[in-house]
Amino acid sequence: MLPLPGEMVGIHVFEPRFQRLFNELENMEVTEFGIPFSHEGQLWPVGATMRLVTVQKRDANGQRDVAVTATGLFELKDFDANDEFTYPQGDIQHVDDWAQWSLGKECLKARESLIAAMQTKSMNTSKLENQGLVRLVQHLGLDALQRAEILGQPTLEGKQIMLLERLELMRRLVEQRPKDGGAFFVN
Repeated sequence: MLPLPGEMVGIHVFEPRFQRLFNELENMEVTEFGIPFSHEGQLWPVGATMRLVTVQKRDANGQRDVAVTATGLFELKDFDANDEFTYPQGDIQHVDDWAQWSLGKECLKARESLIAAMQTKSMNTSKLENQGLVRLVQHLGLDALQRAEILGQPTLEGKQIMLLERLELMRRLVEQRPKDGGAFFVN
Protein backbone atom coordinates (compact mmCIF):
# COMPACT_ATOMS: atom_id res chain seq x y z
CA MET A 1 0.00 0.00 0.00
CA LEU A 2 1.27 3.47 -0.89
CA PRO A 3 -1.50 6.00 -0.35
CA LEU A 4 -0.81 9.46 -1.71
CA PRO A 5 -1.69 12.74 0.01
CA GLY A 6 -5.44 13.22 0.15
CA GLU A 7 -6.30 9.55 -0.29
CA MET A 8 -8.30 7.81 2.42
CA VAL A 9 -7.92 4.08 3.10
CA GLY A 10 -9.53 1.60 5.43
CA ILE A 11 -7.42 -0.57 7.71
CA HIS A 12 -8.40 -3.51 9.88
CA VAL A 13 -6.30 -3.26 13.05
CA PHE A 14 -5.94 -6.65 14.73
CA GLU A 15 -2.38 -7.08 16.05
CA PRO A 16 -1.99 -5.97 19.68
CA ARG A 17 1.04 -3.80 18.88
CA PHE A 18 -0.94 -1.85 16.28
CA GLN A 19 -3.93 -1.71 18.61
CA ARG A 20 -1.60 0.16 21.00
CA LEU A 21 -0.66 2.59 18.23
CA PHE A 22 -4.30 3.28 17.43
CA ASN A 23 -5.12 3.68 21.12
CA GLU A 24 -2.43 6.38 21.21
CA LEU A 25 -3.84 7.98 18.05
CA GLU A 26 -7.36 8.00 19.48
CA ASN A 27 -6.10 9.52 22.75
CA MET A 28 -4.16 12.18 20.77
CA GLU A 29 -0.87 11.01 22.33
CA VAL A 30 0.34 10.52 18.75
CA THR A 31 -1.04 12.61 15.88
CA GLU A 32 0.56 10.93 12.86
CA PHE A 33 2.03 7.62 11.84
CA GLY A 34 3.77 6.38 8.74
CA ILE A 35 3.19 3.59 6.30
CA PRO A 36 6.44 2.73 4.51
CA PHE A 37 5.98 0.95 1.21
CA SER A 38 6.90 -2.73 1.35
CA HIS A 39 7.02 -5.22 -1.51
CA GLU A 40 7.85 -8.91 -1.23
CA GLY A 41 9.17 -8.41 2.30
CA GLN A 42 11.48 -5.54 1.37
CA LEU A 43 10.99 -2.00 2.65
CA TRP A 44 11.37 0.79 0.11
CA PRO A 45 12.66 4.24 1.05
CA VAL A 46 9.29 5.91 0.35
CA GLY A 47 6.17 6.06 2.46
CA ALA A 48 3.08 8.05 3.41
CA THR A 49 2.43 10.11 6.52
CA MET A 50 -1.02 9.21 7.83
CA ARG A 51 -3.63 10.56 10.25
CA LEU A 52 -6.54 8.76 11.85
CA VAL A 53 -9.87 10.00 10.50
CA THR A 54 -12.37 7.76 12.26
CA VAL A 55 -12.85 4.44 14.00
CA GLN A 56 -15.64 2.72 12.16
CA LYS A 57 -16.05 -0.44 14.21
CA ARG A 58 -14.43 -1.85 17.34
CA ASP A 59 -14.82 -5.21 19.05
CA ALA A 60 -14.26 -6.26 22.67
CA ASN A 61 -10.74 -7.53 21.90
CA GLY A 62 -9.54 -4.12 20.72
CA GLN A 63 -9.66 -4.97 17.03
CA ARG A 64 -11.08 -2.17 14.95
CA ASP A 65 -11.75 -0.96 11.45
CA VAL A 66 -10.42 2.54 10.90
CA ALA A 67 -10.27 5.13 8.15
CA VAL A 68 -6.96 6.94 7.75
CA THR A 69 -5.86 9.62 5.33
CA ALA A 70 -2.48 10.34 3.80
CA THR A 71 -1.25 13.84 4.61
CA GLY A 72 2.23 13.74 3.10
CA LEU A 73 5.17 11.68 1.92
CA PHE A 74 8.40 10.72 3.63
CA GLU A 75 11.75 9.17 2.87
CA LEU A 76 12.55 6.25 5.17
CA LYS A 77 16.05 6.59 6.63
CA ASP A 78 16.05 3.79 9.23
CA PHE A 79 13.52 1.22 10.41
CA ASP A 80 13.25 -0.78 13.61
CA ALA A 81 10.65 -3.54 13.65
CA ASN A 82 11.18 -3.81 17.41
CA ASP A 83 9.50 -6.83 18.90
CA GLU A 84 6.05 -8.35 18.81
CA PHE A 85 4.87 -6.05 21.62
CA THR A 86 5.93 -2.64 20.28
CA TYR A 87 4.79 -1.20 16.99
CA PRO A 88 7.55 -0.60 14.42
CA GLN A 89 9.27 2.77 14.39
CA GLY A 90 11.72 4.47 12.10
CA ASP A 91 13.62 7.59 11.26
CA ILE A 92 12.13 9.52 8.38
CA GLN A 93 12.65 12.72 6.49
CA HIS A 94 9.40 14.47 5.61
CA VAL A 95 9.14 15.39 1.93
CA ASP A 96 7.70 18.87 2.26
CA ASP A 97 7.97 19.89 -1.39
CA TRP A 98 6.05 16.99 -3.01
CA ALA A 99 3.26 19.35 -4.16
CA GLN A 100 5.81 21.41 -6.11
CA TRP A 101 7.33 18.49 -8.02
CA SER A 102 6.87 19.50 -11.63
CA LEU A 103 6.27 17.19 -14.55
CA GLY A 104 9.01 18.68 -16.70
CA LYS A 105 8.71 19.41 -20.42
CA GLU A 106 8.84 15.79 -21.65
CA CYS A 107 6.23 14.52 -19.17
CA LEU A 108 3.95 17.45 -20.02
CA LYS A 109 4.14 16.52 -23.72
CA ALA A 110 3.55 12.84 -22.93
CA ARG A 111 0.59 13.68 -20.69
CA GLU A 112 -0.95 15.79 -23.47
CA SER A 113 -0.45 12.93 -25.95
CA LEU A 114 -2.11 10.51 -23.53
CA ILE A 115 -5.03 12.89 -23.01
CA ALA A 116 -5.45 13.31 -26.78
CA ALA A 117 -5.41 9.52 -27.31
CA MET A 118 -7.95 9.03 -24.52
CA GLN A 119 -10.25 11.70 -25.93
CA THR A 120 -10.31 9.95 -29.33
CA LYS A 121 -11.66 6.89 -27.48
CA SER A 122 -14.20 9.02 -25.52
CA MET A 123 -12.41 8.32 -22.23
CA ASN A 124 -12.64 10.71 -19.27
CA THR A 125 -9.46 12.79 -18.93
CA SER A 126 -10.50 15.40 -16.36
CA LYS A 127 -8.38 14.01 -13.50
CA LEU A 128 -5.26 13.85 -15.67
CA GLU A 129 -5.25 17.60 -16.12
CA ASN A 130 -3.74 18.20 -12.67
CA GLN A 131 -0.33 19.78 -13.04
CA GLY A 132 1.88 18.23 -10.35
CA LEU A 133 3.82 14.99 -10.59
CA VAL A 134 2.28 13.38 -7.49
CA ARG A 135 -1.28 14.25 -8.53
CA LEU A 136 -0.72 12.77 -11.99
CA VAL A 137 0.75 9.58 -10.48
CA GLN A 138 -2.30 9.48 -8.20
CA HIS A 139 -4.82 9.70 -11.05
CA LEU A 140 -3.16 7.34 -13.53
CA GLY A 141 -4.55 4.29 -11.73
CA LEU A 142 -1.11 2.87 -10.92
CA ASP A 143 -0.72 0.13 -8.35
CA ALA A 144 1.39 0.65 -5.22
CA LEU A 145 4.54 -0.87 -6.73
CA GLN A 146 4.33 1.35 -9.81
CA ARG A 147 3.80 4.38 -7.57
CA ALA A 148 6.82 3.42 -5.46
CA GLU A 149 9.00 2.87 -8.53
CA ILE A 150 8.32 6.46 -9.57
CA LEU A 151 8.24 8.23 -6.21
CA GLY A 152 11.12 6.21 -4.75
CA GLN A 153 13.58 7.67 -7.25
CA PRO A 154 16.15 9.79 -5.40
CA THR A 155 15.91 12.81 -7.74
CA LEU A 156 13.09 14.74 -9.37
CA GLU A 157 14.65 13.98 -12.75
CA GLY A 158 14.56 10.26 -11.95
CA LYS A 159 10.90 10.52 -10.97
CA GLN A 160 10.15 12.34 -14.22
CA ILE A 161 11.95 9.70 -16.31
CA MET A 162 10.02 6.86 -14.65
CA LEU A 163 6.73 8.73 -15.07
CA LEU A 164 7.52 9.44 -18.72
CA GLU A 165 7.97 5.72 -19.40
CA ARG A 166 4.61 4.99 -17.73
CA LEU A 167 2.81 7.76 -19.67
CA GLU A 168 4.18 6.52 -23.01
CA LEU A 169 3.18 2.93 -22.23
CA MET A 170 -0.33 4.01 -21.24
CA ARG A 171 -0.71 6.06 -24.43
CA ARG A 172 0.27 3.04 -26.55
CA LEU A 173 -2.22 0.85 -24.69
CA VAL A 174 -5.00 3.40 -25.15
CA GLU A 175 -4.23 3.69 -28.84
CA GLN A 176 -4.56 -0.11 -29.18
CA ARG A 177 -7.89 -0.13 -27.34
CA PRO A 178 -10.58 -1.27 -29.76
CA LYS A 179 -13.24 1.32 -30.56
CA ASP A 180 -16.07 -1.22 -30.49
CA GLY A 181 -15.53 -2.16 -26.85
CA GLY A 182 -14.07 -5.56 -27.71
CA ALA A 183 -11.55 -7.23 -25.46
CA PHE A 184 -8.75 -7.89 -27.97
CA PHE A 185 -5.80 -5.69 -28.85
CA VAL A 186 -4.25 -5.65 -32.28
CA ASN A 187 -0.52 -6.46 -32.21
